[in-house]
Amino acid sequence: MDEIQIAKSSLDAAKAQLREAVRQARRDGRTWADIGQTLGMSRQAAFKRFGEVTNPATGQTIEGAVMSIEKIRTLTEQVFNYISAAEYESLEPLMHPDVRSELPAPLIAETWARVLADVGAKESYSDTHVSFPAGERIEEDDQLLGTVVGVTTLQCEAGEVMGRVAFDDQLRVVGLLLVDPAQSPLPF
Repeated sequence: MDEIQIAKSSLDAAKAQLREAVRQARRDGRTWADIGQTLGMSRQAAFKRFGEVTNPATGQTIEGAVMSIEKIRTLTEQVFNYISAAEYESLEPLMHPDVRSELPAPLIAETWARVLADVGAKESYSDTHVSFPAGERIEEDDQLLGTVVGVTTLQCEAGEVMGRVAFDDQLRVVGLLLVDPAQSPLPF
C-alpha cells in the first residue's frame, strides 16, 4: 500500500507542476494554441483544463469544478433512459431551468418518436464517454471550466443514434442532441 500512496503523491505533484508550468507559460505570453499544441490537445481543451477566468461583476477568479467522468457517463445514460421511458418528470430536475423551458417534455417526446420511427427502440449503450464540446475526449477526472459533453451511442433495434448531453459545471443538462453517428459538424 505504501507504493500506491507514493505513486499517488507523485501523480498529484506532477499535476500541480504541470498547472504551474501552464500558468507560467501564460504569464510569459504563450497562447492557448501554443500550450494546447505542446500538450497534444486543442486550445479549447487546454483552456478548459488550465484556464483561469475573472468574473467581471465580482472581480473574483472563477474556479473550475472537479468533474467526475464516471458520474457524467452515468448521468448521460440516465438522461436517455428517462427519455426512452417517457419519464420526463424524472428528467426535469436534471435540467437547467432555462433548458427546461426551451426543451419541454412534448418537444422531447416528439423528437424521441422520430428516433423510434427511424431506428426502433433503444436496446443498449456503447462507447459512453465524456468530451469537450469540440469533441476531444476527457479521460480522467480533472478540474475543468465550463461545459462538458456526455456522449453515447444508443444501440437500437434497427440502427444507432448518437446521444449528446451538455452539462454545466453543476452537472445540470444545458443541451441535448440526438443525431446520426455520422452527422458532422455538431453544434456541441
